[in-house]
Amino acid sequence: MRRRRFISTALLVSSFGIFLSGCRSSGRESRASDAEISPPYAPTGRPIELLTWWPKVGDSDSIGALSAAHRHHHPADVLIDATADLSGQARSTLQRRMQRDEPPDTFMGNAGRDFMRWIFVDGVDDAASKLMPLDGLVDVPALRESMPKSLLDLLTHEGQLYGVPANIHRLNTIFYNRSVFRRYGLSEPRTLADLPRLNQKLSGSGVHLLALGSREPWTLELLAFECLLIAREGPAYYESYFHGHLRADDPPVMGDLEAFLDLLDVANEDHAQLTWLQAVDLVASGKAAMTVMGDWARGAFANHGMKIGEDYSEIPFPGTEDVFVFTSDTFGLPKFAKNPEGAARLLTTIGSIEGQRALNGAADALSSRLDVPPVGDSVLETEFALFKKGPLVLALSGLVPARFAEDVAVGLADAAAQHDIEPASHTLRSRYALLR
Repeated sequence: MRRRRFISTALLVSSFGIFLSGCRSSGRESRASDAEISPPYAPTGRPIELLTWWPKVGDSDSIGALSAAHRHHHPADVLIDATADLSGQARSTLQRRMQRDEPPDTFMGNAGRDFMRWIFVDGVDDAASKLMPLDGLVDVPALRESMPKSLLDLLTHEGQLYGVPANIHRLNTIFYNRSVFRRYGLSEPRTLADLPRLNQKLSGSGVHLLALGSREPWTLELLAFECLLIAREGPAYYESYFHGHLRADDPPVMGDLEAFLDLLDVANEDHAQLTWLQAVDLVASGKAAMTVMGDWARGAFANHGMKIGEDYSEIPFPGTEDVFVFTSDTFGLPKFAKNPEGAARLLTTIGSIEGQRALNGAADALSSRLDVPPVGDSVLETEFALFKKGPLVLALSGLVPARFAEDVAVGLADAAAQHDIEPASHTLRSRYALLR
């Protein structure tokens, strides 16, 4: 369900309209309608609408933190928060609004092809671009001085920057319930061979080794490719395959799909009905020992009152300890934004030291700025050192075309439902040409 919140950086606007539609199709979540909103306007001008998939989870409130940071410099600005609870909802909403040239003033995407597709809308060149370059609107030189070149290159076209990265997330991570591990004598998995041994210790307990939520099937790509394929074949192979340099049915990938199905045998059977947040709930409640998810899952554990290092732990997926698979939530400025000046001000806040500290402190994430290190969190400090050291391995959302990722995710879901790799291997064979 999509939510829209009106946040004044001088004052929280408490009366507003929420327009919801209860439609459901093809097993996807209910989505809000595209009805226009008539928000209360700030007396000094238009509000700034931003579209994200950052839901407020317990005390983790990224939008509230961003609003507070923005308040210090622009107290009259009003932010309209058009937040979707899940990324698929946000992307579907953005697609419809961009096609109608009625975009939000700024929106979130993942660094790389997920974000840059709004420049290469026709899949050929930038003639139909929906984005404005940020040079001259925000302090691009300051961003280039403070953020990794490899990151900003993902958001640059013909020398101009189009997006401001808000954070860095590591994807190849496991979260486990320390109480469950103690109760059943489990130890942290260091190799893939450890996983079936851990599962044997849970035999007959009613506790699943792995909690999975694949209602949005990108979580299956996270498990199968961004974690398992890299653990089995290494990051160089992963990048080569998804750059289109190999055969679609290359034997190591087919072997990876078989291993993926084996992993599903130790997961909850109802994963297709659950979101990743509900998978975290299974771990938090002790109904599952662990889950595979990006480091944004921290907020969901905190919502259960759990503390990292005491109640739960975060570790790299076995076999990927020295690999940093990353994505970055990135914000841009659409050409048809109603308030481009306000959006530019907000983008400046997002890229600033103050803005990054506020955002990533609220979300327990890494800053995309190298001059804003984490403080007082040993796990994040270790990840920050690995992030600075590199090399970084880009998540599929940034590495491959959206159409490819979406189709392969559905193929993996069908493979999981049938417990047969053929639906996934067929999709890879039929879509692999999109990578070349």
